[in-house]
Amino acid sequence: MGAGSAGTRHSGKQPRRAAVRLPTSGAGTRPGGAAAHGGRPGPTGRRPPGPKPGSGPARAGARRVPARPPGRFTASTVVLGSVALVVVVVIVLIVVNVTSSKSGATGASGGITAPTERAATPSVVAAAADISVSEMDTVGLPASVTAPDTDASQPPLVIGGKPGAIYIGGEFCPYCAAERWAIVVAFSKFGSFSGLGETTSSPWEGTPYATFSFLHSTYTSSLLTFDGVEYQGNDTHGLGTRTVVQPLTSVQSAVWATYSTRLGSGSEGFPFLDIGNRVLAMGPSYSPSDMTGLTQEQIASGLEDPADPLTREIVGAANYLSAGICSITGMRPSAVCTDSAVTAARRTLGLH
Repeated sequence: MGAGSAGTRHSGKQPRRAAVRLPTSGAGTRPGGAAAHGGRPGPTGRRPPGPKPGSGPARAGARRVPARPPGRFTASTVVLGSVALVVVVVIVLIVVNVTSSKSGATGASGGITAPTERAATPSVVAAAADISVSEMDTVGLPASVTAPDTDASQPPLVIGGKPGAIYIGGEFCPYCAAERWAIVVAFSKFGSFSGLGETTSSPWEGTPYATFSFLHSTYTSSLLTFDGVEYQGNDTHGLGTRTVVQPLTSVQSAVWATYSTRLGSGSEGFPFLDIGNRVLAMGPSYSPSDMTGLTQEQIASGLEDPADPLTREIVGAANYLSAGICSITGMRPSAVCTDSAVTAARRTLGLH
């Protein structure tokens, strides 16, 4: 979907049958009154019966009543039959489509169950929030991670009197599923989340990936304001069956439209992250493929290992995002902003 997926009218009239003409009294006979089939197999495939043995010759002048000739299909009959067949096929397709739609409304389609959202497990949130500075240094900036864009010429984004950051995504989105892990890791260094949800991306988009949801969450920080918006929800009974669950404010809508166009994408897409109008992640920082088959708990437990490929991508992306956050918080907190991995990320992004 997807994300996104009219009935067909038919007349309901039955095709008229071709009229069957009965033979006239002389039809089907040979000159002199001989039978038409002349001893050839009749319509049933058998020979016409002759006089019974011992019954004597037939009466003079008697005539056999000819059998009804076999029916023949006229051109009009063939046409009407074809039309009738097409009408039947259309009706069957309509019935199948309506039945499928009704069965999909139960929350499952083709054996696939729609994702649900629940409160994130505290231990999972803690594992993402407690990545140590030393682990950030060990991971550094892996080549598998895409650095965000920067634009120092824009006016700063301020929300609620503090430097602001806006994330816009959709719960169905597989790339958003990956990006949320890096966002939670990075922003937890500057504040704290509460009310985070736990879900997966849409199984109709491909492989479902375990992730967080910002739909009912709040973020608290003395240094900045973070607006985490899940603009669209998850698919409910097939690809594209998602709806808008968190409408955008005028500021969020303007930022999304402005920077999506400015950076050349031409249209708004997911995931979108604007850090103070200076650092913008327009798309995933890494591929979610390493998340395949893993639960939230398994991903969280892997965050303890800086050599784990998925951990390297999550923490490496978080290092870039942390550098962007430091650029709008006045390099606070210093323990994070002076870290060697974050400092290297700031230099790579051209931030001062």
